[in-house]
Amino acid sequence: MKDRSSLIDHAPAPKTRKADGNLPDARPLVLIVEDEPDVAELIRYNLAREGFATLIAESGDKAVEMALRSTPDLVLLDIMLPGMNGWEVCQAIRNSANGRHVPIIMVSALTTEENRIKGLSLGADDYISKPFSVQELLIKTRNSVSRHARIKELSARQQEQDNSTRYLLHEMRSAISIIGGFSSLAARKSENSTYLAHINSSAHHMESLLDDVALLAKLEKGHGSLPREEVDIADIIASLAESFRETAGTSHISLATGAPSSLKVVANAAAFRQILTNLISNAIKYNRDHGTVRITCEAVDDKGVLSVIDTGSGIRKEDQESVFNKFYRARGSEGVPGSGLGLYIAKLLAEAMGGSISVTSSLGEGSTFSLFLERPAAGKNERD
Repeated sequence: MKDRSSLIDHAPAPKTRKADGNLPDARPLVLIVEDEPDVAELIRYNLAREGFATLIAESGDKAVEMALRSTPDLVLLDIMLPGMNGWEVCQAIRNSANGRHVPIIMVSALTTEENRIKGLSLGADDYISKPFSVQELLIKTRNSVSRHARIKELSARQQEQDNSTRYLLHEMRSAISIIGGFSSLAARKSENSTYLAHINSSAHHMESLLDDVALLAKLEKGHGSLPREEVDIADIIASLAESFRETAGTSHISLATGAPSSLKVVANAAAFRQILTNLISNAIKYNRDHGTVRITCEAVDDKGVLSVIDTGSGIRKEDQESVFNKFYRARGSEGVPGSGLGLYIAKLLAEAMGGSISVTSSLGEGSTFSLFLERPAAGKNERD
């Protein structure tokens, strides 16, 4: 018998996928369970030509071990094997958490209808009789792997939606509990302004949360770009900064702008306002007492760059790549009301306008969030 290492596909591939727990590979992974080396090599060779990564197991016990460790995209399973037979391997994979949904195609010389029905009843997705057509095997392999990939994608989306729903229900339940508790206290007390302030704050949080969810649903279903035109962002900055001055003053935050009299970019005005609103609101919420928020915009080459700079506690370096993730809240923000959607929405809006958003931060000193948008072609030389 050939040494097993000679039967494993070692063709170079991008180093992003663990094929056997050790070998990095980005291609779909097929586990070939076959104790005849010549047959295994024939299958491996043809799958490799089609762009699949492969692993080979010559026994039933080894097949179960490799399937559970590597979670392949497909198992091509012989029935007559040393140790555990193919029926037992199929059952073991199907009864495991990792292998419950892995496609299995039985490839066997047992060709009677009884054997085919037995294989399908044990959880196999298909059955190919030996001697087999290589072309048929390749077609069924491609179809099974493609179908499995779509199912995994849909499952991941469903899981994300379920997580989102649970998170939003938790936030809404917390806000409602606060409203209920303080309204009850307010009803029993003659001096109730403090309790009403808490109720008002929680109501605003719920309203903001519902607004974010509605906008998020539109963005995630859109799968496209927003309509864009020439927008003077300096005018919008001045207007929004003025609207936030009272809120900033209440939090003892000084708000300043360093914008030119005019700077045009190619953007969607409503989306730009939403991004800037989120950034200013966060800069105030997460600032220190008597801190500052500075809003600037400038032309840098062919980009218009908006920056919101705060003097808050800053963001740890290891957390900075995650702040734009859905529902992410950095450590230390637990006591500040928020849904974890603002920056995620800002990122989606920026990308829908053909732009980008980034953060630089120093722990204990503050953070700078920057939005980059294209400048109009005719305006690129106006300020150069």
